[in-house]
Amino acid sequence: METRIRLLLLSIAAAASSGCASMHWPWHHPEPDAAATAPSGTQDVDAPPPSVIEPQVERREVKVPKIAAKDIELGAYYGELSIQDFGAQPVAGGRLDYHISEDLFVEATYGRAKGGRTSYELLSGNVQLLSDAERRFTYYNLSLGYNLLPGEVFIGRNLAMTSALYMIGGIGNVQFAGDQNFAVNFGAGFRVLPTDWLALHIDVQDLVFKSNDIGIYQLKNNLQATIGASVFF
Repeated sequence: METRIRLLLLSIAAAASSGCASMHWPWHHPEPDAAATAPSGTQDVDAPPPSVIEPQVERREVKVPKIAAKDIELGAYYGELSIQDFGAQPVAGGRLDYHISEDLFVEATYGRAKGGRTSYELLSGNVQLLSDAERRFTYYNLSLGYNLLPGEVFIGRNLAMTSALYMIGGIGNVQFAGDQNFAVNFGAGFRVLPTDWLALHIDVQDLVFKSNDIGIYQLKNNLQATIGASVFF
């Protein structure tokens, strides 16, 4: 009898255990399918990359303008020359420049003036140390210039002009009092260009040479201040 009861209990326990394995508990959630939960915006790894669009740009022909170089400068000037012992007199002349680069240029000048009367002649009445022809002061120089401070000059808010402060020095010849004298010149100037072909100048130079025009052989310093204009071509 006891044996039958044990067999019955074992049968009931086996049936209960198989029924529990097939049941789903309320807190149990099944694993979602990876294919079903994949975002809609993702792409397949094995899909080919999108093709690059090559822009079709039509090339146009560009003509480079031929800008003529204006290295030669020709002009004239007028001012005052202080001839030592013969007073300050008007002077006029011309210049020819060749611009080697933006900084360096070579200048050839020619000028003329006429010496006045010395203080001795003024105090002595009719005494004349030099004739009218001998009082002619003529010089020519060959100089090298250097643009020290290139820049611009502004006039108002809308107008700007190219400018340069330059140093200059050279050698030449002075004819005065009937003699030809070797001379050295040096000084400074200021150049401003209202247009690309016109330049305005202000120059101050010293012409130095030795002469015995008043009977004493001595070194002469002749200061000159001029204004002028020149054109580029």
